[in-house]
Amino acid sequence: MHPLARKHLKKVLEGKEKRLVGADEECEYYPCHFAGQDCTWCFCPFYPCEDEQTGGKWTRRKAKDGGRVWDCSNCYWIHEPEVAEGLLEMFKERGVESVERLEEEEGVAGGELRELFLALKERFPPTPGKR
Repeated sequence: MHPLARKHLKKVLEGKEKRLVGADEECEYYPCHFAGQDCTWCFCPFYPCEDEQTGGKWTRRKAKDGGRVWDCSNCYWIHEPEVAEGLLEMFKERGVESVERLEEEEGVAGGELRELFLALKERFPPTPGKR
């Protein structure tokens, strides 16, 4: 897991209230996706989801190696307030209370995270270009 994602998720999952962040208007990058976005999953726990229905896509890096990287700058889905809330509820239902739980080989990181992604996507289908 990317260090910035780990730090942010730790704050969300292990905070006293375990609540949605909402629109973080104090962030220097807000709004990075759209005004009114929910910033709870600023660093998406599904990255890289590799699902173009979310608005993400594979793109070439500008670096010398020319490798590909998953670009989610056009993903609005995880930042929709109802989607952010739905994921937090799913984490609570499954007892995900720490970043370490997300990193376990067995459990969430061992395939359950993908199941969560698919269940969330089914409940809240993404519509690319919605915003």
